[in-house]
Amino acid sequence: MLTLMSMFYYICLRRRSRSGTRGEALTSRRAVESGQRALPVTVEVEQYAKEVLDFSSHYGSENSMSYTMWNLAGVPNVYPSSGDFTQTAVFRAYGTWWEQCASAPPPFRRTPKGFHSQDYIELGFEEPVYPTAVDVLETYYPGTIVQILACSHNPFSQNPPTDVRWEVLWSGEPTKVMTPQARQFSPSIKHINFPTNLLRLEVNSSLLDYYTELDAVILHGVKERPMLALYKMPLIDINDLSDSEEELLDVGGPFSKGGDRKHQRTGNGFFDKLPYELIQLILSHLTLPDLCRLAQSCKLLHQHCCDPLQYTQLSLQPYWGRLSDASLGHLQSRCTLLQRLNLSWTGNRGALTLTGFSSFMKACGLGLGCLELSCCHFLNEACLEVVSQTCPGLQELNLSSCDRLHPQAFAHISKLTRLRRLVLYRTKIEQTAILSILTFCIELRHLNLGSCVRIEDYDVVASMLAARCRSLCSLDLWRCRNLTDRGLAELASGCRLLEELDLGWCPTLQSSTGCFQQLARSLPRLRKLFLTANRTVCDADVEELAAGCPSLQHLDILGKKLSPRTAP
Repeated sequence: MLTLMSMFYYICLRRRSRSGTRGEALTSRRAVESGQRALPVTVEVEQYAKEVLDFSSHYGSENSMSYTMWNLAGVPNVYPSSGDFTQTAVFRAYGTWWEQCASAPPPFRRTPKGFHSQDYIELGFEEPVYPTAVDVLETYYPGTIVQILACSHNPFSQNPPTDVRWEVLWSGEPTKVMTPQARQFSPSIKHINFPTNLLRLEVNSSLLDYYTELDAVILHGVKERPMLALYKMPLIDINDLSDSEEELLDVGGPFSKGGDRKHQRTGNGFFDKLPYELIQLILSHLTLPDLCRLAQSCKLLHQHCCDPLQYTQLSLQPYWGRLSDASLGHLQSRCTLLQRLNLSWTGNRGALTLTGFSSFMKACGLGLGCLELSCCHFLNEACLEVVSQTCPGLQELNLSSCDRLHPQAFAHISKLTRLRRLVLYRTKIEQTAILSILTFCIELRHLNLGSCVRIEDYDVVASMLAARCRSLCSLDLWRCRNLTDRGLAELASGCRLLEELDLGWCPTLQSSTGCFQQLARSLPRLRKLFLTANRTVCDADVEELAAGCPSLQHLDILGKKLSPRTAP
């Protein structure tokens, strides 16, 4: 009679024989038993990033190299030195207050606890290799990296990708390093079975006291495929041991009969007696993949798991690397009551198409109030036209860092007249389109035009905001290059409900005109004010803000040295 262990081992060999010869399986077994190293003896390649391919945000300007993600390409500029250097890569945000301010949307339900990523950057390297190590040179406030991924697609290939596969090399939780000093972050990575020259770093800066700064990324790898990655025995789940009744009968004899079947249950026990609403409440705590798996278990749970009430909020951002047209097609029938949808980071490199996106929006967009599309590079003018036609009640639209959208595509946003929150950070929107949007979308409460470098005259935009959007609560004009005291005065007089105003790196605003003191007297509700890098801010401006804005919680005057009597 076979023992239980011998039966398990026999089935493992049977499964191994389907994907390789018996000789390969035995070679793999001998390698494991003898403790041989996984990698062959070969020369290891060490290379710095050749090009920055994509990123979600950066502190710097679109027309500069200071504090931009493009600084991550090539050899180190700063390391091993520590400190604040303009030659490094810096993301736009840090700390928790970005998520706590009035302009931040509420979090989506069902977001997996293991998904910590807030920003990302993708780097292309010269030669595809099988990774053996990844080094990240962090020069200021390290500890933000939460995930490192590798892609099977060669970004420099002329052929369009047919099957893009992402594999996690390393993941961890956000950390707060006790010292802001420089370090080389070299986590222990997983070996993968395909060569790569495309890495993606994902970060979370919520625990930091200041901006993190990255200097370079080094990819170590070998050109030959590691032996154990080719031949190693696959990990087999205990629930996946029996492919068929024939295999069980062939192996176990007495183990396959299942004992006495007279007392086996065929129903769902007392679970059927639970109120429908209670089962729905229990299932609401599951992540989306778990909900889809549970739907395959029985008819009762299939009914509950496919109930549209489970899909009023849907965040697909954590699954950006696996989402496709087929994925949206499978979810389409369940999302008829959809109210909030997050597709941020999804669909790039051909994973989503206009056909799949349009079909889903036409079926599920009628009741949609919030649509997050940050860094969705599959978007084109036709996609925004579909959104404007199928989502008449849309109140929130995020197109942050959709920097490949053609300028004329933004004209369709003006048809969404019920918009209250609009994020256009790092887009190519032009002045004609934004003025059209402000003309028709008069219910706007939150507007982000940070780093929108194609807007020619921000004074005209400020004047339109003052005339049409008097209920505006937050406005982000980060790095707008041509706003003057005249435009700021009009804005302050017309939008007196403003609570958040970002004027960071706006060099054309001068304290000598009295614009900042006038701002303090006109906006008593201000809670957050950014005047970053404006070196003309004086003591009188700060004193006026202290007197006129009693609710002020966050004031950024980085770059200005105050007198001792004014400084806190």
